[in-house]
Amino acid sequence: MKLDVAFLPRLLSEPEASVCVVIDALRASSSIVTLLAGGAQEIVVAESPAAAQRIARQEPGRYVLAGEENGLAPRGFDYGNSPSEFAALDVTGQHFILSTTNGTRALQRLATSPLVLVGALVNAAAVTRTLLAEAGARRLDAALVCAGLARGKRLSLEDAVAAGALVDRALNDASAASLDLTDGALVAHRLYRSYRGDALAAFRRSEHGRALIALGFAHDLDFCAQADRFDAVPRLRREPSGRLTLFVEKM
Repeated sequence: MKLDVAFLPRLLSEPEASVCVVIDALRASSSIVTLLAGGAQEIVVAESPAAAQRIARQEPGRYVLAGEENGLAPRGFDYGNSPSEFAALDVTGQHFILSTTNGTRALQRLATSPLVLVGALVNAAAVTRTLLAEAGARRLDAALVCAGLARGKRLSLEDAVAAGALVDRALNDASAASLDLTDGALVAHRLYRSYRGDALAAFRRSEHGRALIALGFAHDLDFCAQADRFDAVPRLRREPSGRLTLFVEKM
């Protein structure tokens, strides 16, 4: 099985050939995992705040609006994109709509993959196990796809480091002997190891991490750097209506 790391969504040329994990380390992936681990029923993926509000108006009272523009909650939204805030809420059974600058766009771009998962440090071990198992069962390759910055146009240090952490866990898996790492996977792994496993240091040094600290979200960097806090592995599906939603399989 080939294990690739694409540092931007557009760099994965054939998503149809791989089981994919979308990584938006700061903060969409961590928010998605936290909400679904906390009992949220589903998360609808919206391409923009305006699209999120249009969906919400179609079924008044059903959805909770969450997301960000330039790091902050858009006007009229119930919440921003803070996983530490979501962790403190009781979201059991609630239906969310999420729109973010990079993470939700990456999910939409990769929707043609046979299976799209959401990964972050907070569910690193669980999502890596699921990725390898699903790719093996489907006889497909595996790809870790970084959401990046500027709507997926520029590389993100924190996403690359988080992808390297997942590569590290994959190499420690019992099936690691069959893995064929691409150059992208090797680069991400070496980058992660250069921080000696201290992802928080990378997050704080990154361009986006520094911007979040300036906005008052340093606590979110701390939260997002907590490896293996959750076992939840969000999956993407296309509904009959055409909407993309995220959910966790019930055991």
